[in-house]
Amino acid sequence: MNEQYISSHEYPTYFSKLNGLRSKIAKDLPIKPEMEILDLATGYGFFAVEIAKCESTVRITGIDIAQNDITNAKENIKKHGFDNRIRVVQMDATNMTFPDESFDMVVNFLGLEDIHMTRGKEGVHKTFHEVSRILKPEGYFCFVAMPPEEMESDAQKLENKVFSYICGATWLSAKEYEEMLKETGLKLLTKKAYYTGKKLTPEQAKEEIEFACENVPKIYGIDTPSFDEVWEKFGERIEKHGMGHYSKVVLFIAQKAVEE
Repeated sequence: MNEQYISSHEYPTYFSKLNGLRSKIAKDLPIKPEMEILDLATGYGFFAVEIAKCESTVRITGIDIAQNDITNAKENIKKHGFDNRIRVVQMDATNMTFPDESFDMVVNFLGLEDIHMTRGKEGVHKTFHEVSRILKPEGYFCFVAMPPEEMESDAQKLENKVFSYICGATWLSAKEYEEMLKETGLKLLTKKAYYTGKKLTPEQAKEEIEFACENVPKIYGIDTPSFDEVWEKFGERIEKHGMGHYSKVVLFIAQKAVEE
């Protein structure tokens, strides 16, 4: 596939925009009026904002384990004028405090790798159980992931490998996610791939790697190798191919089965 490098002009704000990726995906969600929606691992709240733009009557709760992200999410949501419709609280996705059957929809935009980073594969499995518990009957679980076997270009494959190596921010295979859905009473309805057509230059990749090596220990308490160690392992390939930056993602839409 043909990917273009992110320009130096685009790069400083690129993650917040992702070439319109969040907006495209939000518009494809089965959102209905008056829904109560939970955004797992909300990060800076970018995806919650895009969902709020799609339907004026939905109410959204965002959760994240990192206080740093909660603070930034609240600022971002207020900046967009949605602080009356989106609330954000600090909470562990593997052990949520919401009552059973609280939400019509649960969403997650590229946060499952972070849950894997802090809680491992078992934590991802627990999160799926929790999602099933808090969803109303026929409620939807819509998550965006980057299964390794779905990555097409060398740049995309490198992105998966690099961040898994740095801090265990690992994407599972589509089959593993699908098995977790089935085990927790969630039926996969559809999968759809999306592309931004963009990738990081080697210099931009260095910045992303340096940021992760420096900040993951501070924010999440996860040890990381040094930048030099990471670059020694992957640098030559990044210099040749660039590195993906969410340039291909896959949306999974599942629905909670109704008990007979």
